[in-house]
Amino acid sequence: MKKLILLFVIISGTLFSQQHVGYCKITKVSPDPTKFSKITFKFLTPEGKPALSRVAIKLNNDTVIQPKIEKDGTYVMMRLPGTYTFSFFVKYWHDVNAKPITVKSKTNTFVTVKFDAEEIGGTPH
Repeated sequence: MKKLILLFVIISGTLFSQQHVGYCKITKVSPDPTKFSKITFKFLTPEGKPALSRVAIKLNNDTVIQPKIEKDGTYVMMRLPGTYTFSFFVKYWHDVNAKPITVKSKTNTFVTVKFDAEEIGGTPH
């Protein structure tokens, strides 16, 4: 009986735990000859395929950018060296809030952003 209760608790914890809602992570930093810093974003759908449209980026909690995304799901942003905060939005997918990203001069920072779908019946943005 105790084993059955323990099994029920473990299964319930797994079923009712918080769902994964996407991620944003730095995948590589490489030298770049320009005086600015490049940030190359790779946007992925919940299925892991390139996200090609409808992505919005909120930069430093105030500026909203509608990026022109390439066919491979990438978008390159030129910035001065510094630390930036990003939030990423696509209707019907969970928002992805990134930890602050620090970019140095003459580098290209590669960032992967993967979205996860919202639950059916969820409130769209």
